[in-house]
Amino acid sequence: MVRELALPDRTDLTGVCDAAAAYLGCPVRIVPMRLNGAASGLTARTDDGYWIFCELRTSAWHRTHIVLQEISRLLLDHAAPGVTGRDGSASRAAEVLGGLLMARVAPSPVDRGPEPTGRAAELAAVLAPALRHRRDGPHRRADRGADGDGGKDGAARGAGTGDSDGGSSV
Repeated sequence: MVRELALPDRTDLTGVCDAAAAYLGCPVRIVPMRLNGAASGLTARTDDGYWIFCELRTSAWHRTHIVLQEISRLLLDHAAPGVTGRDGSASRAAEVLGGLLMARVAPSPVDRGPEPTGRAAELAAVLAPALRHRRDGPHRRADRGADGDGGKDGAARGAGTGDSDGGSSV
């Protein structure tokens, strides 16, 4: 897959998104936003491409890892539709591909990206209620304080639900 993407030895997330977009035949965009522990990353498909939402409040390296895991799932599902579930060998394949991609990517150490605007902000607004529901589901409410904000520990509890990196597809 890495060979098929024709990535250079060193690139950035924009380069990987461009290569993935060429492979998938539609744009792949990254939207850093506050996911508040509901997930560390998720992917939405619209008529104008893929939108990868990733946690804004984490390190550049972790954000890069999150995005590459989501891109890996997209690429593997495109290559063999229906095989990139969140469990078992398909999930491990996405982790391996994400690691191979990570070896080529050099993220900026400080760039957290802008807050979403335009279409990205519209999609983020639509996703926000679902993320709050996932974060504040019945099994988690008891763990949170009266204000519903789990803080650092709550974010850690919310991450990782469903798979090893907390990602989710929409």
